[in-house]
Amino acid sequence: MAEAPRRILAVILTHNAPESLARCLRAIADQTAPPEGVLVVDNASSPATILPPAEDYRIPTHLIRSDSNTGPAGGYARALAEFAQSDYLHAWVLDDDMVPETDCLQHLWTVASRDPDKAFVFPISQQSDGGFGVWPSWCGFVVSRQIVAEVGLPMEELFWWAEDTEYLQWRIPEAGYPRQVVHEAMVHHSAVRQGTGVPLWKYYYESRNMLYVHLYVKHRVGRYPRSMSKLVARAIVKERGGRLQRLAVITRGLSDGARGRLGIRFPVEPMNERASDRSSPGT
Repeated sequence: MAEAPRRILAVILTHNAPESLARCLRAIADQTAPPEGVLVVDNASSPATILPPAEDYRIPTHLIRSDSNTGPAGGYARALAEFAQSDYLHAWVLDDDMVPETDCLQHLWTVASRDPDKAFVFPISQQSDGGFGVWPSWCGFVVSRQIVAEVGLPMEELFWWAEDTEYLQWRIPEAGYPRQVVHEAMVHHSAVRQGTGVPLWKYYYESRNMLYVHLYVKHRVGRYPRSMSKLVARAIVKERGGRLQRLAVITRGLSDGARGRLGIRFPVEPMNERASDRSSPGT
């Protein structure tokens, strides 16, 4: 059997995390089998993203910028639209705070190349707390252009939260492309934009999108009661002060989710990588 043609575009979404992006780009360049190209989508960073010197990663790299922060939903929709219109055959999709191990893409491609048109292949993601995740997220998976062309783009109207659930956990598998997990492939997720507290806008979008996906996408209850209970418990137990305000925001999110009112409906505060991450090593 002839070897599957290999033309992979690494797709990175970035927002206000220049040091994390530089680490991610270095890790991509250091792959034992690096991608043939890199696309960086700057989701309205301030200041605007500037790519590190070309000699730092030695792979043809293209940078495009959004004038407004469209969240991961809008950012990945634009990134995958660019990929779908390119001559690349597969996208390797990463968030800017992901650092893949040097053989990550090689292991992913070993599995993806067995059936390249149906490739939907995920690594193991090690979180900043040391835990390991195998859930569908923007964590360094490989997807074929055929899949993106068939199922379309992520729902940019979701803005933040559950956009990966709708696209990666639901829509793509429902179209007949089951997710494969490659346990030899590893990425490290530093979660550089997570602070000590949860901003109000996150409560809004999480409550709204969670309900919307269960009502209008999955059409079933599933784990919704448990997930919603955890969200409310976090709002009134784990965080101090402002409990009534958080509950009011959750209520607003549930109202909009039940009515299918999506889009950017709650103001979002800028998020930046933590100062400690700006000086942390790239390993």
